[in-house]
Amino acid sequence: MIICLEEEVLPFIPSASEHMLKDCEAKDLQEFIPLINQITAKFKIQVSPFLQQMFMPLLHAIFEVLLRPAEENDQSAALEKQMLRRSYFAFLQTVTGSGMSEVIANQGAENVEQVLVPVIQGAVEYPDPIAQKTCFIILSKLVELWGGKDGPVGFADFVYKHIVPACFLAPLKQTFDLADAQTVLALSECAVTLKTIHLKRGPECVQYLQQEYLPSLQVAPEIIQEFCQALQQPDAKVFKNYLKVFFQRAKP
Repeated sequence: MIICLEEEVLPFIPSASEHMLKDCEAKDLQEFIPLINQITAKFKIQVSPFLQQMFMPLLHAIFEVLLRPAEENDQSAALEKQMLRRSYFAFLQTVTGSGMSEVIANQGAENVEQVLVPVIQGAVEYPDPIAQKTCFIILSKLVELWGGKDGPVGFADFVYKHIVPACFLAPLKQTFDLADAQTVLALSECAVTLKTIHLKRGPECVQYLQQEYLPSLQVAPEIIQEFCQALQQPDAKVFKNYLKVFFQRAKP
């Protein structure tokens, strides 16, 4: 209908969405989110008011399903949750990639944190390289948009407190298999995220890594020096290749 009727279908979307978000299961949300992604990518600013309005209700519906207790060995419930997490991250990727990041920013500081903390968890905690890759794409896009001096209040702190650590803690996990092709793609997006932080924060970022963060991980001073030099290379590919070697050496 969106393809055939285009704008004519838009007036019906809010009430349809309201019904779809009532008493929904993981499968319902997985079918609903691609619809929202399609509308967002196609109509962008036209649907901004609608997105603003339904953003937190949609998130609450997703989190409510994700937090439902399930049997420890229930494989189908675990898979449903994994797929729903991926759908959530795909939704955020669509919003940030369609130039609609103000939809997130306008939700208020407390809600913004509620939106972004699961992205950090998705990047680090779940051994799902497809989701991890999407999470790093979202994080690098937000750093690109908000990471400068005129970004939202508190975002620079969020970068140093959450995003920088995620770029190290994810690849250091034993489940982060550098021999796996999908995982290497996730690492590549992790490198883009670090490069974007350096681009937006400049020498301050290098100083933080040199003096605070990398020493806290017990990284040897000469390796810290080497890492910061690689990060400052203008060629992004050089840093991507270096990062893979850095984590191969770091993991026992």
